[in-house]
Amino acid sequence: MAEVPLEFPERWGLTILAPVAETGLARLWKVQIADGTLAALKLYRKPDRGNEAPAAQLLTRWQDRGAVEIFAEEGKAVLMEWLDGPSLGDIARNGDADKACRSLADTARLLHTEPRVNPTGLRDLNTVFAPLFTCSFSPGCTASLRQDMTRATDLARSLLDSQDVLSALHGDLHHDNVIQTQNGLKVIDAKGYVGDPAFELANALRHPKGMPDFVRRPEQLDRCIALYSEAMDVQPKRLAQWAAAKCALSILWRSNGIITDDGEADLLNLFLKSADQ
Repeated sequence: MAEVPLEFPERWGLTILAPVAETGLARLWKVQIADGTLAALKLYRKPDRGNEAPAAQLLTRWQDRGAVEIFAEEGKAVLMEWLDGPSLGDIARNGDADKACRSLADTARLLHTEPRVNPTGLRDLNTVFAPLFTCSFSPGCTASLRQDMTRATDLARSLLDSQDVLSALHGDLHHDNVIQTQNGLKVIDAKGYVGDPAFELANALRHPKGMPDFVRRPEQLDRCIALYSEAMDVQPKRLAQWAAAKCALSILWRSNGIITDDGEADLLNLFLKSADQ
């Protein structure tokens, strides 16, 4: 990780211990607070924190439901509790994918226990999916991918227009965003969306990361659709439809707006087949 000047409030009195991770969105450091408490410092690249702008406020609202504790936030900086332990993604990649998927379902069920938290200030799904409706295709795009992207885009429009319940959503709830700690499962890296509860675990069908054969097994997909829809108390078909819509959106994001080809083209087709059932 490249070293950069750190920007965080001086009054936090942090000691930087080590760089931990770097993404296109933010950098993460392991730090120590003045009282000796270990913490994670997340510094966003954009002053508005990009697509995680509402995340800290949502995680704070979920403090009693397994969300990582937010110690402080200001500007580009968020200070949160340090979590030791493997992610559910690590558990899956180490051979216990079934346990990881069940734990993810349990995590979602707890986050969305009644009463559901206040969604004020979160980003609505209409805004999230808006770029999908302006995508275009390069001359080299295959007919099958063009057709599947068009179908998924139509599905997204229909889903957005038929949202009956608007709930606070993590927005990126998958195996690598849940940590198994000594104190139980802890949720990190929320986006902070508001919308259809059936969206919440749809993106998890593309995960665990690094297990492409596993997520493409039709029988495994069917099991996870059943497991996740039961956890969220939503219709399995609608969750599968959201999975296709979100997969298409991810393909768009990677393409920078002009679709040519993508490594998840076959996965999109698989989701569409599940959505047709």
